[in-house]
Amino acid sequence: MTPEEKLVAACGPLPERGVPVCWLDIPSAAVARIAGAAGFPAAVIDREHGAIGVETAAAMILALRAEGAAPFVRVPDLGKGAIQHALDSGAAGIVVPYVETPAQAEEAVRAAHYPPLGARGAAGGVIAATRYGADADYAGTWAERDFLAVQIESRAGLAAAPEIAAVPGVDMLFFGPFDYSQDAGLDPAADGAALTAAFAEVVAAAKGAGRLAGVFPWPGARDVHLTGAAMVARASDVATLAEGLRQALA
Repeated sequence: MTPEEKLVAACGPLPERGVPVCWLDIPSAAVARIAGAAGFPAAVIDREHGAIGVETAAAMILALRAEGAAPFVRVPDLGKGAIQHALDSGAAGIVVPYVETPAQAEEAVRAAHYPPLGARGAAGGVIAATRYGADADYAGTWAERDFLAVQIESRAGLAAAPEIAAVPGVDMLFFGPFDYSQDAGLDPAADGAALTAAFAEVVAAAKGAGRLAGVFPWPGARDVHLTGAAMVARASDVATLAEGLRQALA
């Protein structure tokens, strides 16, 4: 499958403004299920910054699937263990933060794919992804569905974006504007034009290699600034709860 076909298989038809994603940082299967029940076709379970452990992440994956939402997991780093555990738990795909070189992208691919492209361990009879062995074809068909997004979050990553996108097994370049702003000395709230230009470079690099682009909008970003995004973080559980509570208190 192409990256677009994989995303459609996981999330359904791609809207013109990209698949809307709910970002989940609260360690709760109930919150994940609420996001799915609200109608989000996909969510990213954030294990980089949130306090979500591996068992809770597994429960959140099941909760999202129960509501028909595709569960993606942002892992803490390039470690094979975190990537493999998320996939073994039934994640539809992986988001790897702060990738700056093709070699790092290759490392992520190696962890996410079974041989011959990767080195993901075989444990078909004991993982949730196979329904504990009931899906005997899982390993053989996973190569067609494995969705891997790598995040471009620094000037070095942006400079290497065309080479990163060209790595076999990478499906999406996902732009992280806040870490990029920190690295580039920008203010996300004031330097929207620079972030729009950086994201346009990410889109060009992704399209040049036949890949997709994703983005977490920055303050003041409108859809016109996110042109080319196949996946857009449209809500955050923490931000939504915090704003709702502030409004209620006011």
